[in-house]
Amino acid sequence: MRKLFNTAVFILLSLGAFAQFGSFKKRADIEKFKDTRLIIVLLQDSAYNASVIAAVERYWTYTGYDFAEDTALYRFKKGDFAFLYFSKSKGSKIKAKVASSEEDMNAFVITKKFSRRITPDILLAYAYAGNRIDTADWDAEATRGIQLLNNYFNYAIQATSDGEISASRMMNNYPSDKSQLVDKKLLIEDKQLDLKGKEDAMTLFNGDVEEVDIEEIQKSIKWQDNSLVYFYYSKDEKFCNKLFVSAANSELLYYTSDGAEKCRCNAKDLKELKAIKDKVVSGK
Repeated sequence: MRKLFNTAVFILLSLGAFAQFGSFKKRADIEKFKDTRLIIVLLQDSAYNASVIAAVERYWTYTGYDFAEDTALYRFKKGDFAFLYFSKSKGSKIKAKVASSEEDMNAFVITKKFSRRITPDILLAYAYAGNRIDTADWDAEATRGIQLLNNYFNYAIQATSDGEISASRMMNNYPSDKSQLVDKKLLIEDKQLDLKGKEDAMTLFNGDVEEVDIEEIQKSIKWQDNSLVYFYYSKDEKFCNKLFVSAANSELLYYTSDGAEKCRCNAKDLKELKAIKDKVVSGK
């Protein structure tokens, strides 16, 4: 856990104002955000729009919201509004015409104002997305992204102090329901498992692990399968962010970050997951 903390501090220093999933520093601001009207920005891509609309209507609960095309945002220049849309990292294989970020990231974002070029001063929250998103992939990506964002706010509002929503605390010990790891099968996309020699995934994880096509992971998200968790990564210019998430409700169960070329799930990741499970089972 100390190594994870050191990694978190390193990332925080590298990203300046950016923080894991949110830039809020005070719980009172999280509470105040409840009164903000979230504008879901519809971009020039029908598959993206349809998927985001469906995910927001199904899973977003923290604030009220409206949908608006990116060409009609003049109505929201004044007032208590925030904006949800997508930022594409430089190396991503995404054809949709979306936004980009000054600090490179591939994610669903919430900002204080809409901008095609996102800067740290307007970023409020974000949820990492996969780097390869084609037409058929938006449903799963939007579902996970909206759920992760909604979870962030609903967990942060429960904080008993401002320190609990700090970047270092969120990175080191994200306050999700870690019991979601116990007795669940772990899905890893084909060719995304990096083990050496006699290392065995199921032994390291102390549970069922299966390498599958990406379509199987997307199905688990679509059906909100409570028996499964899965691994994915989100690569930007400097880092590879690795996440383990429950298929049901997109509970973030473990997060770490590595070099930009080290994106696969490895033995260390599986050992960390086992340690989290052991802690849950022992009640410590």
